[in-house]
Amino acid sequence: MNQTLEQKRSKYAFEQILKVKGKKFEKEFSSLVSKLATLILTNGLGNTLAFLFAKGKDHHLQSVYIVVNWLINESPLGKKDLKDLNDKNVKEKTQDILNRLVLNASVEEYIFYTEESLRLINWLRRYSDALLEKEKEGERNE
Repeated sequence: MNQTLEQKRSKYAFEQILKVKGKKFEKEFSSLVSKLATLILTNGLGNTLAFLFAKGKDHHLQSVYIVVNWLINESPLGKKDLKDLNDKNVKEKTQDILNRLVLNASVEEYIFYTEESLRLINWLRRYSDALLEKEKEGERNE
């Protein structure tokens, strides 16, 4: 069965949201996903990734893993440079990720990675809104 790239993005986002559902950081992750596109548009993909790595909490690293794994391993346009990336070692691979997606990327690649990230995040936000618990007002734990 042939799927469009949009269908593949949607399926990947849905699967990733299901993996987050029930984890202790579900509410924080849901809150972060709702802001992620704005962070990227305001600060750029590289600065946003660096910020999330610096924060280093589970929900920050999980969001990095989901986006980076899509860009490098799952997207048909990815280069599969970090095949052994998983949600457990994303912090250890910070330098490799930033080098590949930000520091060594051409302008065209950087624009592609940014646009592709935003398209994926759009699906993540939709599924997160539908499936994940939300933080209540004043419950912030970032």
